[in-house]
Amino acid sequence: MKKSEKDRFKAGINYIVEWMKEHRFPSRLLLIIMGILSTIWFLVRVIPKPSRATYPCMQVAAPLMSGLIVYLISLGGITLAFRKAKQSIVRGRYLATGLFITAALTGLFFTLTQGSQNTLGSDIPERGPEDLPNQPFGSGMGINPGRVVWVWNPKATNENCLNTFESKDYYFKPENTNKDVVRTMIRSGLTGLSGKKSIPEAWDLLFRYHNQDKHQNNKGYARGEKIFIKINQGTSRWLLTDEDKKNGYFYPETFKPTALRGSTNYGATETNPYVVLELLKELVNEMGINPGDIVVGDPMTDIYGHNFQVWHAEFPDVIYLDKFTTKYGRTMTAAGSEERIFYGNKIQKDKIYDVIENADYLINVANLKPHYAAGISLTAKNHFGSQARSTAQHLHNSLITPRGALGSNGGYHKYRVQVDLMGSKYLGRNTLLYLVDGLFGGGGIETKVPVKYFMAPFNNDWSSSIFVSQDQVALESVCYDFLRTEWNGINQHNPANGQPDYAPGIRGVDDYLHQAADSANWPEGIVYDPDNSGKPLPSLGVHEHWNNEQSKQYSRNLGMNKELSWFQYRILWYRRDNSN
Repeated sequence: MKKSEKDRFKAGINYIVEWMKEHRFPSRLLLIIMGILSTIWFLVRVIPKPSRATYPCMQVAAPLMSGLIVYLISLGGITLAFRKAKQSIVRGRYLATGLFITAALTGLFFTLTQGSQNTLGSDIPERGPEDLPNQPFGSGMGINPGRVVWVWNPKATNENCLNTFESKDYYFKPENTNKDVVRTMIRSGLTGLSGKKSIPEAWDLLFRYHNQDKHQNNKGYARGEKIFIKINQGTSRWLLTDEDKKNGYFYPETFKPTALRGSTNYGATETNPYVVLELLKELVNEMGINPGDIVVGDPMTDIYGHNFQVWHAEFPDVIYLDKFTTKYGRTMTAAGSEERIFYGNKIQKDKIYDVIENADYLINVANLKPHYAAGISLTAKNHFGSQARSTAQHLHNSLITPRGALGSNGGYHKYRVQVDLMGSKYLGRNTLLYLVDGLFGGGGIETKVPVKYFMAPFNNDWSSSIFVSQDQVALESVCYDFLRTEWNGINQHNPANGQPDYAPGIRGVDDYLHQAADSANWPEGIVYDPDNSGKPLPSLGVHEHWNNEQSKQYSRNLGMNKELSWFQYRILWYRRDNSN
């Protein structure tokens, strides 16, 4: 069989696997079915001509077939061992009974731990990125291509904040965030990003760049155009009870545990009210944009009362979204009429929410936090809440941990759904500004409370950071370097978050960034065309890792590749004694 036939066979196997995952087949059943199909294929091809056993496609089928055989043998051995144990105990042979039970349990452990994920080619969860430091690739985006501005000021957060359910001292309370410092940080970030001295000039340049890139028209914001600010508010879907919502979407005073809800979910790392408040102040008060043309929300869910209260008090005419009601000053979202996202695995497609379809500009406000399934949760993962199904579970199949075993889908050159979201003309390519709120950096699991970060310069304090960019790939690459450094498997964080989560360091977390930067990194058989335009995605930005965690320098910081304008990583680092 020719190599191209091997590729087609492998692509067919991958399609079946992805289809079964999409339809939530149990992993053990997936193993059995794929093993049976591979065994039939192997026998049909090899029995008539034994030399075919060496063909490349047989090399693909053989591990699946052998995996099934090992699995069945293990089950047979377990069954026999338990049967012998039963016979021995009836006959009073207790030593033999103990030996048979031990053998059965050993076989059971082997079967459970060696399950389908290894047989189906999942990678052992190695750590660290594939590419070395200061090896940028891709094409930078933005006024200053590839520029990322990091603003850090420990004065932005209250170092004594407890953020526990017991204390009710949550990070989003007014006393725990210095809104004036946050205001200065965001303004510094935008002027540093644009190279302009004033906020109106900075925003005007952002709008002009976006319209030139999207419409080939060098124009600023036009009155009546719609702006959607996508926030991160996922826990409100399941954390708040109906009673809590009737009381204004505020956290309850008494703890009401459920299967999903635990005390450490209260105060989870999500949108800080004062970050969005500053954006609204700049857009409405300084750019003169009609507040009725601005929409704020996470359309799959609700807006917490502690956010709504802050924003609505100053900007009551801004549209604030809710998934389920039009009460309490909310506007209910609805799905668009047609599918708008066509995923590269060719298995699924999605509608998006009407507010996104109708938006002329998006501002993506995400959080700095790890994620068990994806490794990291930033602006790309933030759009899991932009597709209009009831949940985003179907999008988890292409993440590094789709089925609970950490890193079971790690490694590189695999289909990654984030690339489709980043490349959609309604999502990533309609985004005016990307902002990552790292004031209170996320804990080891995405739905848990923030923790103080040990890495320099935070040194066991809140991360107190804001990151801004027009280049989504560059921004997520920088934030990834922060998260993999902090969540290194060594640092011991707040026990409320459980054991340290190694997910950000698993090999392949940045696979989607490699693919978004350069189509040379796409998997065989995958073409990313989320708009179904017939044109594969171009480079969506530039990817690179810093030189080391102490200096945090990228190629432009080091004076490398000056002749290549698209390699313009930049961090503007505002230290404690230079917060402005």
